[in-house]
Amino acid sequence: MSIKSDKSARSEEAQPPRRGTSGRRLVLGLVLLVVVSLGLLSLSDGRKPDPVPTFDPTLVAFATSLADSTASPTLTLPPPTASSTSAPTRTASSGTLFFAARSNGHSQLWAYVPGDARPIQLTGGEWDDRDPAVDPQGERVAFSSHRDGNWDLYILTLKTGDIRRLTQTAGFEGHPVWSPDGHWVAFEGNYDGDFDIWILPLDGDQSPVQLTNDPAADTTPAWDSGGRRIAFISDRQGSPDVFIADLDRADDRFTNLTHSPQIAEGWPVFSPDGTRLAYTARGSGIDMLLVQDLTQLSQPPQQMGQGREATWSPDGRTLAAVLETPLGSFLMSYTSGETNYAPIGLSVPMTLLSLEWSGAGLPGEVEGYSKRLPALDELVAPAGANAGSSAERLSLIELQGVQAPYPRISDSVDEAFNALRRRAATELGWDFLEQLQYAFVGLNDPLPPGFAYNDWLYTGRAFAFSEAAVQAGWVEVVRQDFGAETYWRIFVRVKDQSGDYGEPMRDRPWLFASRNQGDPAAYDRGGTLAEEFPKGYYVDFTTLAADYAFERLPALTNWRTFYPGARYSEFAMTEGLDWETAMLELYPASGIVTPTVFRTPTTTPTITPRPTWTPWWWRWTTPTATRTPTLVPPTTTPLPP
Repeated sequence: MSIKSDKSARSEEAQPPRRGTSGRRLVLGLVLLVVVSLGLLSLSDGRKPDPVPTFDPTLVAFATSLADSTASPTLTLPPPTASSTSAPTRTASSGTLFFAARSNGHSQLWAYVPGDARPIQLTGGEWDDRDPAVDPQGERVAFSSHRDGNWDLYILTLKTGDIRRLTQTAGFEGHPVWSPDGHWVAFEGNYDGDFDIWILPLDGDQSPVQLTNDPAADTTPAWDSGGRRIAFISDRQGSPDVFIADLDRADDRFTNLTHSPQIAEGWPVFSPDGTRLAYTARGSGIDMLLVQDLTQLSQPPQQMGQGREATWSPDGRTLAAVLETPLGSFLMSYTSGETNYAPIGLSVPMTLLSLEWSGAGLPGEVEGYSKRLPALDELVAPAGANAGSSAERLSLIELQGVQAPYPRISDSVDEAFNALRRRAATELGWDFLEQLQYAFVGLNDPLPPGFAYNDWLYTGRAFAFSEAAVQAGWVEVVRQDFGAETYWRIFVRVKDQSGDYGEPMRDRPWLFASRNQGDPAAYDRGGTLAEEFPKGYYVDFTTLAADYAFERLPALTNWRTFYPGARYSEFAMTEGLDWETAMLELYPASGIVTPTVFRTPTTTPTITPRPTWTPWWWRWTTPTATRTPTLVPPTTTPLPP
C-alpha cells in the first residue's frame, strides 16, 4: 500500500471532478453548433458579411516613396458629432444629384432627387462651397470651401449636417474625389504656384501622397471604380489633355489619352463600371461632351452633346452636364441606350457650377437642418425699366470718388454699381473701380471710331474699367469663344497674396500685345495664348459683376485688328431691355432718331477728252464726211400773157 504525499493529495483535491469537465465541453459544443447553424442560415438568405476595409498596399508604398514631398496638407480630426433625431433615408430609383450653384453672391451645395419639385440646400453662409463629391456609401460629401479663409477641403455628414475641416494649409485645395473604398480622397492642390494631384488618406497616421510633380498644371482628378487608375487634366505636353495615372506602376505611370494639340480637354469622369471615360473637348467655341471606350482605344470617342463638369447616372447610361452660356449655365442630360431613369427636369434660377450623381438615397434628416440654414438677402433689388413720358425719365447720378471722363451713371443702376465697387474692394484689397475708362457717354461726345453706334455706354447702364490696371499687370484677360462670338473673362489680382482672398488661375490669359511683335499669325489672330499660368491669387471679376447683374459684352467683329473692339472692359446692366428702350429712359424718342443718310451734292470735275494717236500699223480708214449736193429741179418762169 503506497502512501501519497501531502502535495499530491492537495493537487488531486484542487482538480475539478471529471464529470463536471465533460458537462462543460458538452455545453460549449452546443453553443458552437448554434453559431454555425446561424451562419449557414444567413448564407442561405443571400446576406453577405460586410467586408473589412483595408488600405491600398500600392498607395501605402507610394506614400512611403514620396515621404520627402515638399508641401503636404494636414488632416484635421473631426469634432464630436452632435446628437440628432433619426429619420428614414429616402429611397430613389434614380439616386440623388448633388450640385454646387451660385446665387446672391455666393455658391452653396444642393441636393436634388429626380422627380421632386425643388432641390434641397445643404450648406449656406457668406462664403463659397463647391465641388461636391459623395462617398461610395452615400453618407458623406467632400467639398472645397474658403469659409475659414484659405481654400480647404471639408466633409459634410448628410445625416447630421456636421461639417469638419479635412485640410488646413496656406495653399489651395479643390475638386476632391473619393477612392472606391472610401478611405482616400484625391484632389488638386496648389502650394507653390503650380497645380498637382494629391492623395490624402482619411484613416491612420499616413502622410499625404503627391501623385504628380510636374511644372505643368495637373487638375480635376477622377478615380475609377477599380481603384487602380486616376484620370486628370494636364498641359505638360502643350495643350490640356486627358492623362491616366496607373497606380500599379512605379515607372511610366502617366499616359496621354487624347493627344489633341488644337483642342483643350477638361473634367474627366469614369463610368460606374470603369470601362468608359467621359470628358469635355473645347474647340471652335463649343464644349463637346465625349465618351471614350477604354477597352477600345483605337476607336474614336463618341459624341454625346454639349456640356462640361459631367457626371454619370448610377446605371452608367445617362450623363448629366453643365452647359455654359455667356450669361449663365443650364443642366443638360444625355442618354445612350435604354434606361429606367426619368429625365432630370431640374430648372433653378442659379448658376450651376459642378455636379455629382450618387446612387444612394437622401437621408430624411436633411430636410430638418436645411430649413435652419441662413438665408442670404438679395444683393441689389432690381430697379426695373422706366421708359416713356418725360415724367418717367431717369436722371444721371454722380459717382462719388470715381475718376472718369464723365463720372455719372443712370439712376437705375447706380446702387448696383456702388455695391459692386464695395464688394470688389473688399475681395481685392484695393479699389479696382475707382478709375473708369468710361461711365456715361453722351450723344454729343461720341466714342472713338470703331465702336458700335448702339453701345450700352450711351444708355448710362454700363461702365468700362480703366486700361491702366491692365497695363500695370493687375488684370488678366481670358478668351472664351461661344460659337462665332468671342467673350472675355476678367481676373483681377488681389493685394493680399496669403491665400485668404481669391484663388489661383487655371486658364491661361490672352496676350493682345503679341500682335505687334512682328508675328503675322499672331496679328491675324488678334494675339496669342500665354505660355504659362500667372502666379498668385486672383478674383474672377466677371462672376462678381454678374452677381450684381452687370453682364459682359461680346467683342466686335473687328476686334482682331481694332484693339478697342475687344470690349473686354465693358459691363452693362441690361435687365432684359433692348438698347432703344434703355435709351428712352434718358432721352425722348425725338432725341435718338437716327437721321436718314443722304449724299451731299458736290461739284464733280469734268474730264476733258484728249485726241488719241493712231499707230501707223493700224490699217483702218476713218471714213470722212462727203458733202452731197442737193439737186434743185429747174424752175420755168412763166411768160406774161
